[in-house]
Amino acid sequence: MAASGTPGAPGGVHNAVSGGVFHGPVIQGGQVTVTLAQQPVGTPSSALPSPSSVHVGHEAELASLKAALDTGDGSAGPAVCLVTGPGGVGKSELLIQAAHAARRQRQFPGGLLYVDLRGHDAGSPPLTPGEALGRLLHQLGVPEAAVPVHAEDRAALYRRHLAEQTVLVVLDNAHDSEQVHPMLPPPGASRVLVSSRRQLPAVDEAHRMTLDVLPHDAAVRLLLEVSARPGAATAGPAGEELARPAARIAERCGGLPLALRIAAARVRGRPPAAFADLAGWLADEQSRLDELDDGERRMTSVLAVSYRDLDDEQRRLFALCGVHPGPRLGLHAAAALVDLPLARVRRLLEGLCAAHMVQEEERGRYRLHGLVHDYARERAEEDLPAAVRRAAVDRLVDHYLATADRADRVLSPHRYRLQDEHGLPPGTAPEISSRTEALSWLAAELDNLVGICRAAADSSAPARSWLLADALRGYFFLAKTWTPWQATHEVALTAAERAGAHREQGILHNSLGLALLEQRDLPGASAHYTAAAGHFETAGDAHGSANAVENHAWVRHYSGDFAGALDDHLRALRQYERLAAERNRAITLRGMSLAELELGRTTDAIGHLQEAGRIFAERDMHLDAAMTLNGLGEAYAKAGDPTSARRHLLRALRLSRSCGSRYEEARARRGLGSVCRAGAPRLALHHWERALHHYTELGSPEAEAVRALIAEVRA
Repeated sequence: MAASGTPGAPGGVHNAVSGGVFHGPVIQGGQVTVTLAQQPVGTPSSALPSPSSVHVGHEAELASLKAALDTGDGSAGPAVCLVTGPGGVGKSELLIQAAHAARRQRQFPGGLLYVDLRGHDAGSPPLTPGEALGRLLHQLGVPEAAVPVHAEDRAALYRRHLAEQTVLVVLDNAHDSEQVHPMLPPPGASRVLVSSRRQLPAVDEAHRMTLDVLPHDAAVRLLLEVSARPGAATAGPAGEELARPAARIAERCGGLPLALRIAAARVRGRPPAAFADLAGWLADEQSRLDELDDGERRMTSVLAVSYRDLDDEQRRLFALCGVHPGPRLGLHAAAALVDLPLARVRRLLEGLCAAHMVQEEERGRYRLHGLVHDYARERAEEDLPAAVRRAAVDRLVDHYLATADRADRVLSPHRYRLQDEHGLPPGTAPEISSRTEALSWLAAELDNLVGICRAAADSSAPARSWLLADALRGYFFLAKTWTPWQATHEVALTAAERAGAHREQGILHNSLGLALLEQRDLPGASAHYTAAAGHFETAGDAHGSANAVENHAWVRHYSGDFAGALDDHLRALRQYERLAAERNRAITLRGMSLAELELGRTTDAIGHLQEAGRIFAERDMHLDAAMTLNGLGEAYAKAGDPTSARRHLLRALRLSRSCGSRYEEARARRGLGSVCRAGAPRLALHHWERALHHYTELGSPEAEAVRALIAEVRA
């Protein structure tokens, strides 16, 4: 400050005050000059925490962050590196590791600054930008008295220091872009590392990285090392005994580093049996989150903060995700849950993705981490009235029933289905107009279907459980997915038994029998077919009775009673002819042909297969046509006509691949291998190896026979 008159003039006043910080009155007098030296700014002192002694996983992300900070001449590279991800995934640890690496390399001679912005703390509000800037200025050595009062002035002073020095600033746990913006560096050599559970879209021109959970092997390694048992998995039988429950713990923690560290604290210093105990406790989805509590850290607290930061509509959708049976769901399923238009639900899901409560795996399909889904289930139970949950489940079941029905009509347009007697389902469904779309939706939802069927059976309209199971039967037969096939049908059968629905029980028993027959469980299949026949007789259903007879023919066939199988086929055929059931007639003709081949009646078999193939082709029944072409290829091979056999098997191969049947593709390749064996053994091995791959993936009993063929030729 200065007040001046004319120096040396009578009565003139000249004050010159420079440098320093002043408190109290200013000296004023004639010809008085006071010069104080500028108070020095101290050496930057970092509050950077020490890194964890155990850092496992995220090695590639750490290398990427180091490379982004390695600016060479100090001018290139991004000014801001932003690491985002869900709570507990290891963002803070990654930043701290990268900052310490930069310190060791002496990349930032001006020093390292650190502030926890407390953006997602359970017990305290986020720091204001002014508070955070004050802490950073203190670390830069600015005395308390020299720190400006206003946030804007603090930001200006902070930027001036960063422009004059090469400094690395670590802003951990940021709440939003507005909190971060005042602390971003000016153009120059200084750099800023930021972590947040949110994506901070307004932080432009940042080097962005989204941190995900650890892969399984790294998760197990982190668990063992933090629990002070490094190398246990390779320490002989005792180590292997410890590694098995450790692997289950890692799986049930979903590879989330914080959950793994909490679990490690639970077993550290305890006998090896503690691992097995904890693995068992974590298996219970209802109490899993309660077990992830080491007395100081709780997974529930971490998730609660993220949930608190959502808006009301986002919280409602998130909680409703807890009534969905699995952690993966599509956009239309989410819309059914929350009963809002698709466009609005898409925006809500974008918000959940931005908060890392949900991840978009692919366009229109979303996933919740397993522990996050557990927390959503808790929120649904505690925050939503029972009536709201029930209504959401009803809408969800209707959605799945409508979509499964639509997909089934694309895959099997001509088959009889129970839904035809009930009218179209009321639920909303995505547009499905091609086999590819139908197969894609069914494959994506396979893990959810058992839970949805169970929800339907327990709802106010349990008939939807057997309608859903019936709508899925065609896909199950095509894809040979036996476990969900049996599980959905057993749930639906129990519901039909409670309702006394005999005809529906017959249909479900028939379908379950087919699932067991495909796995060569002949006694189990026979029991279901016998039960089906009884229910159809009680219901007076002639068509169902014929189905039970036709299905039982296959039990005889696989038992080696080919003559008895042919008798059953003929009985069913006569009944189908009386009912004018042309599709079933073609299926029976195809079955007869296989018995006839075993009985040496090759000409009859080829004739019946050709007639069946004509009927399937007229009706665009692609899977049945592929099965028939395979049968013709096998029949011509037995008849000693390898040229015709190869032609039909190649057609079967192309058709089975186009309709998505890995089983029929494997069957075609097995037949082609047999045809090629004498003249082209290498080609035969190629076909058999591909067949073995498909049979093994499907868990088919045919795999062993093909494996033996391969071994025989190689020998």
